[in-house]
Amino acid sequence: MKKIIQNSIYKNVYNHFDSYVRVKGFKQGKNKTMYQSVVLEFLVWLEESGIVSIEKVTGKEMITYYEYLITRPKQRGEGTLADKTIKFHLFVLGVFMLNLLESQTIKRSFYIPSHSGSVQTPRNILSIDEVKMLYDYCESLQEKALLSIAYGCGLRRSEIEMLDTKDIQLTSGMLIVRKGKNAKRREVPMSDSVLKHIKNYIIEERYQKLQGKNQLEESLFVNTRGKRMSGESLNDLLKKIIEQSNNYELIKRDITLHCLRHSIANHLAENNAGFEFIKRFLGHAELNTTYIYAIKNKKRKSILNFKTTV
Repeated sequence: MKKIIQNSIYKNVYNHFDSYVRVKGFKQGKNKTMYQSVVLEFLVWLEESGIVSIEKVTGKEMITYYEYLITRPKQRGEGTLADKTIKFHLFVLGVFMLNLLESQTIKRSFYIPSHSGSVQTPRNILSIDEVKMLYDYCESLQEKALLSIAYGCGLRRSEIEMLDTKDIQLTSGMLIVRKGKNAKRREVPMSDSVLKHIKNYIIEERYQKLQGKNQLEESLFVNTRGKRMSGESLNDLLKKIIEQSNNYELIKRDITLHCLRHSIANHLAENNAGFEFIKRFLGHAELNTTYIYAIKNKKRKSILNFKTTV
């Protein structure tokens, strides 16, 4: 089914871009309208989304459109758009935005996501039921505390390794990441269950591990020698939990602490948590990183394919 631009403003914008591309002499391929087709599809999508003015486009709309692109079926053949096609669409939209700015159709630029195609494979993302199962097979309070921080708080392995007991704010229910990626500090909210597991570990098991050893040790996760556990040791502890489940399908997958971080991001997105919240929760500097973590892996309904024309 063909789609036609109804909005007269969008028609003018499209025609102006068509002239712009022809004057600039962009390479167009065989059909000579590759750039125009990308913008046409975008404008039709805006219309169908109820956005009647190009000035109303913000980063939020661009992210939703990015979601549309990465799930859109190919016009020919099976499957979704290839990574290089998605990159081309986003590149053309960048050219389109520059044209809008130069013509003073819009006064300020809007955010355009980038696409790397480097997304965590779905097989390494745990379902909520699988996460619950891992909790059930934990044999120590330390194991439950590790799951709670890696999944429940979405921390990176390096951030877990560097945690001290003082970073667990039991009164406020906040976890402090003093030096995250790029040495950035952030506060992560802890749920009641996460807080309970961490508190039980600190008061009971961690205290016992330090008996007869250095009582001044500040690290949250300590080994049998009473020393800070390395990131590799923490990953080994997770693998121990997985092996305790005796679940062959889970054991054969390459599940790491980072997979738990991907999993909570995915689950937050599936439950419609705002991408700004997910960005802050995970400590991402760029919005696009959040989309790669969460939105591209998010389960969606299939989108019908269509052809566009003015």
